Amino acid sequence: MPYGAKSVANYFLDLAKKDSKNLDPMKIQKLVYFGHGWCLALKDAPLITERIEAWKYGPVIRELYNAFRDAGSGPITHPAFEVQFVGGKMIFRAPSISDQEDDGQVDKQFAFELLGEIWKVYGDFSAIQLSNLTHAEGTPWAKTWSPNRINSTISDELIKSYFKEQAAKA
Repeated sequence: MPYGAKSVANYFLDLAKKDSKNLDPMKIQKLVYFGHGWCLALKDAPLITERIEAWKYGPVIRELYNAFRDAGSGPITHPAFEVQFVGGKMIFRAPSISDQEDDGQVDKQFAFELLGEIWKVYGDFSAIQLSNLTHAEGTPWAKTWSPNRINSTISDELIKSYFKEQAAKA
């Protein structure tokens, strides 16, 4: 099964911390989106379970938007949390890729290597630069977004096709 977007986002937060960098909500959205796109292109399998929506300002994973909206446009200061109820008590836990089972298509080793490469390639880009990449003509967002269809889902097939084209160009 694919990983939760919060697990992937928390991994990027760990990578950023190791490099003494900050991530803002827009940048983490784009990094997770690129990870998902490249996973679809390279493995024909999704990286994340959540759907990606075409919002006015780009591809958005609603769960990540909700997890980090308190940061506004500033740096994220906490991991993404999930709420669990155990014995009548509410427990907050930061999900991790390591916590999840491998599914045979996207194993943890591949996920860690892929996300490490995404970080190497895109980690020094600003959130605006990453946003510009997702808004270019012909991108899945550009083909999906319309002011008449607010927050439409960007299909994994469209994302996979686009990233396979990018891989062929590289």
